[in-house]
Amino acid sequence: MKNYLRSTIVIMTILMAFSFISCKQETKDKIKDAGNAVVEETKEGSEKVVDGVKDAAEEVAAEVSEMTKRIKFDSGESSTRIKGKITGEEYIDYLVNVDKGQNMNISMATDNSANYFNIMEPGEEYVAIFNGSTAENQFEGTSAKSGDYTIRVYMMRSAGRRGEVANYTLEIIVD
Repeated sequence: MKNYLRSTIVIMTILMAFSFISCKQETKDKIKDAGNAVVEETKEGSEKVVDGVKDAAEEVAAEVSEMTKRIKFDSGESSTRIKGKITGEEYIDYLVNVDKGQNMNISMATDNSANYFNIMEPGEEYVAIFNGSTAENQFEGTSAKSGDYTIRVYMMRSAGRRGEVANYTLEIIVD
């Protein structure tokens, strides 16, 4: 049965090709116009898709910028305290600019035992030099590189999936 259908489709395709060759110029022009209309509609559809993707990207960028906050110390100060709140699988990245060789002391107090922070060196997005879940949310060390260090506040996956909430106070000292 499959071979019969396949043969029928091949024969119909050949007949259509021959009929196109033997049809009047007016009919050929109509077929070309119809083909061009499909192409034009496809272009318009593609433009709409591209516009939709751009809008979605702008929305995501706005959300990401809300999840990334730059830390600036007050004039003459080398420390700051930040109070925040995260829910579920959210995380917040804090960027702090540090020179090579500076001492960093970062700690976090929280009302949820599944709330931690990691620290990534400049240029790193996922590889942490400090993992709060294994070090009780207290980091002391000397910076190995100059640039923006990322302090990522997050919930453990199990707590995040349950939609738990954490209120925290992050203390950052750089001298």
